[in-house]
Amino acid sequence: MSPDAAPSHITKRDGRTVPFTKLRISNAIFRAAVAVSERDRDEADRMADLVVRELQRVSPSGEYPSVEEIQDIVEKVLIENGKYRIAKAYILYRADRTQKRQGRDAHEVRRGDPIPWKKIWSVLNWAVDHQVHTLPGLNARLRRGEFGALVRESEDEYQLDILRA
Repeated sequence: MSPDAAPSHITKRDGRTVPFTKLRISNAIFRAAVAVSERDRDEADRMADLVVRELQRVSPSGEYPSVEEIQDIVEKVLIENGKYRIAKAYILYRADRTQKRQGRDAHEVRRGDPIPWKKIWSVLNWAVDHQVHTLPGLNARLRRGEFGALVRESEDEYQLDILRA
């Protein structure tokens, strides 16, 4: 990779190579920020830019960074920029996902817990991924004439929810 270019691809945990997208990093940072009651999308984008710069600096030429390497850099960038609460939320979410991958879901809904935390997190992820997590984001999609696409995306997610149930 040239020192001034973002990686074109990344290596997933299962060994697959997929296209790199800074938006996924920005979304992950933003979700961690939301978890600690911060909602500055521009700041999440700025942190993602810093992550990409660090990737450019440390990634060997011709090699794709792994998901784990990128996540390590996200943590480093957040901490170095004083985003301690966001970094903590990101680290905790990452640890939780690791446990889930290993089959030990530490956050199963407990009997008697009236708040469906897992579903709330899932809906937030969907909204961020589909750029409707803010009123301006929703309005922008509607202005672009994407109402039909948004309805289809919502219906697809609903059908997946039904299958999961």
